[in-house]
Amino acid sequence: MRAVWLLFIILSGLAAAASSLFYTEIQGVAGYSSSEDKAVYRSGHAHDAMQLNSVGFDYLQKFSGAQGDTGAAALQARAAYNADEAAAKLQIYNAYWKNKTPYGDIWLGHNRAAFGLASYWDTHGDLLQPLPMYGFGLDRDWGVGWSRDTAGGGWQAGLTTGSGMPLRADGNWLFTGRMSRGVLNYDNYTIGLSVLAGQTADTMDGMDLKLEKIQSAALDAAYNIDNLEHKLELNSGSRADRPALAGFYRLGINLLEENRLKLEGQYVYTKLNLTESYFLGAGAAYRFTPELTGRLMYELETAVNEYKIAAQAYNYF
Repeated sequence: MRAVWLLFIILSGLAAAASSLFYTEIQGVAGYSSSEDKAVYRSGHAHDAMQLNSVGFDYLQKFSGAQGDTGAAALQARAAYNADEAAAKLQIYNAYWKNKTPYGDIWLGHNRAAFGLASYWDTHGDLLQPLPMYGFGLDRDWGVGWSRDTAGGGWQAGLTTGSGMPLRADGNWLFTGRMSRGVLNYDNYTIGLSVLAGQTADTMDGMDLKLEKIQSAALDAAYNIDNLEHKLELNSGSRADRPALAGFYRLGINLLEENRLKLEGQYVYTKLNLTESYFLGAGAAYRFTPELTGRLMYELETAVNEYKIAAQAYNYF
């Protein structure tokens, strides 16, 4: 932990350069779980990484030459407190070096996997989460990747460990690839096709259980119109030779001046072998200031009639 704070101080000094950005992140989370019948200080299950009470930083350093931008380096990390274990843990989100070439961008380190909505949708500060937090796909992974943007969309590919946030290398590997049409920030829509194949560790709470073969294909789409945001992902494949299916839909409504208030609802379906699960979620986010956001979440797992409620104060400055 001492090393993390030393790095925090060093990066704070480096951020004075015009080509760098540095932000501090502080969040507080509390809620209630009906299955545990007690107050909890997290938004997910006991072994989930998000969201926990934490403090962290987000640092981005850009490099340039005579021809313009040549690359970037990023480091985003949190010191998160797990109340169930009464222990603090280091969580690493971005930790990569990226180089721009005439044939696309190449990155090395811990970055977004080229699969589904998580390939471009940043939810690391949100309470409601997409499919990776339900065991389908990955938010970020350790390895190497390539991406190339085009006028009409883009291409991405990656060869990574498949271990997610912790770095593991014990015969595990994962290939991901995605092609897309449309740029959400310019066209107000994007649609993508992704593939995933490899051998990954079935893990729980940082403990390796066994390696299992995994393969999947996914269709993802995002569409913004007026004050509405739609996001969809359909995932079909297998895990350890067992059928693995998942579906996700999120509707967001932006309200008030400068979209200070967002109301969201989502539906998640998962099936692994013969076990089906259904989740209904609702959330609200209000920006009190450009730096401070308050969030509320309610999620119901309909098959077992269990629910959880969470509230979050999120400060990013």
